[in-house]
Amino acid sequence: RVESFRTLVDVISTNDVPALPRLLSNAHKEGWSASKTTEMAWLAIRNLYHPRNYTALDKDLAVLVYEYGGDSLLHALHNSPFALPTRFTIADQRRELSLAITVGSVKMRDILKNIEMLFKDIDAGKDGKVLHTLSQDEIAGDGRLCYLDATDEIAGLCEHATTELETFKMGSDLTSVHATVKAVRDGRIHVGKEFSVAAISRHAATDYGAKPIFLMPTCKHSSWQTAAINLQKFVAGWKLSPYGEVRHGPLAAIASDGDPNRTAALHLICTEREVKAGDPLHEYVSRLPGLNLFTSADFLTEEFDPKHKWKCIRRALSSKQGILANGVVINKNMLAHWLERLAGHDWSGESIHALLNPKDPQHVPSTVKLLTLMADLRSLDSSDFTPAEANTYRALCILGEMFDALLDPFINPTLSLSEQIIQLAKFAHLACALFLKHGSDFMPNQLYGHLQCMVKSAIFKVAHSKVLNPSLRVFLCLLGDDVLEILFGRSRMIGGHSPNMAIDELRRRFGSALRVDQIYAKMPHLEKLARRLSLGRCGSGG
Repeated sequence: RVESFRTLVDVISTNDVPALPRLLSNAHKEGWSASKTTEMAWLAIRNLYHPRNYTALDKDLAVLVYEYGGDSLLHALHNSPFALPTRFTIADQRRELSLAITVGSVKMRDILKNIEMLFKDIDAGKDGKVLHTLSQDEIAGDGRLCYLDATDEIAGLCEHATTELETFKMGSDLTSVHATVKAVRDGRIHVGKEFSVAAISRHAATDYGAKPIFLMPTCKHSSWQTAAINLQKFVAGWKLSPYGEVRHGPLAAIASDGDPNRTAALHLICTEREVKAGDPLHEYVSRLPGLNLFTSADFLTEEFDPKHKWKCIRRALSSKQGILANGVVINKNMLAHWLERLAGHDWSGESIHALLNPKDPQHVPSTVKLLTLMADLRSLDSSDFTPAEANTYRALCILGEMFDALLDPFINPTLSLSEQIIQLAKFAHLACALFLKHGSDFMPNQLYGHLQCMVKSAIFKVAHSKVLNPSLRVFLCLLGDDVLEILFGRSRMIGGHSPNMAIDELRRRFGSALRVDQIYAKMPHLEKLARRLSLGRCGSGG
């Protein structure tokens, strides 16, 4: 018997046995002897035995391989010792999502259909209802039309086509095609070069990815009034759908990337009324000095991604104009001089130049490093400073204190929620004082407004959670529309060498991206996170 086990170990250690874990699982389940297991291993090596007792992990890995690498890669791995399932085996896991594509004007039926499709099977779990965020942004397309066979419509035209064309239906002849071509050539309508996407995401520890409830081509020539109407339709759709607020919980905020039209629309929607005595949120927000209590009719606030705003601050600091603080202009030339004084940091002229003149302005870790190093300037010994240096140093300390209060809630995991909110409130008051003193010379009006809205939304998120369920957890890392950007990124990555797409292809890729999102939610260790978006307090080696 010992010799039989030695033979088995010798076979599996010196040969690539296809599907070895599944073969051993069958051996255990069927009670095979060592000799029988060795025999089945040789059959598998000779491609005469194919254990198909696929686990959930096998199928999930096959889905990831198929979505990212396509059928050819999955076929290769199926016929390799890994023996992953074929695309036919994972057909149920890859069932296509038939999201409604909006053609013409925004239609409530499309919004309701997509909400039902994406939220009807979500299990609320032990937490029950949670807060949600509505976000909207655009993703680049390839500027071509397509045919939707399910509705017999021409898709890909901008939102203005509704007023110029009698119908989008193809019908039985080419009349609609000729009318569409003429309108495009005359410049009365446009082929959408971008696609407007609205999505809803859960404010929870699990399944917080963006779920698109609206897809429509756009030429981005619409007014802010139209943007406001569309946002209100999305909010109304979530309230009306039996698979929306009734089942899963209310919206708490509307997130944006800072698009000018959408910013104006959000300001109109989210300053409709003031929280007053008797309102559910009043007892939690009324005693905070300086807090703007204006919200939408449903107590929604406008929200912006913190990382995006940090990059805007870095851009201002790295410019020649710089930031005016306490009567001192802080720009990249001055910062280069002062950052060299920090002890414990290996500053060469090249590295400090790279920090203040980034090749990649979207690189979040270097942005965090610059702002945290500015906060570290507060530790310099100022006893030998000249009066001019002391004046500049006071301004740098004020900015360092402000930036530390802005960053710490997001990069310091040891802070409690109360400490996070205290830090953000501290930032808001410091920024307000500097803005009142220097106006747009301190920072651009829009950036200042977005930062204050971000802080306000974080505070209101806590208040909403207390009203809905005091035991709910609050995740400041989910502020903004970053989850929608992640959906966009996965959709473009799935396209490989063809990242841009038509609207029908975007629908298919969204389905693939949502399947990938579900797998990563179960096994987050499988996902390679973007290094350029990582957060953390950078040290001298940072």
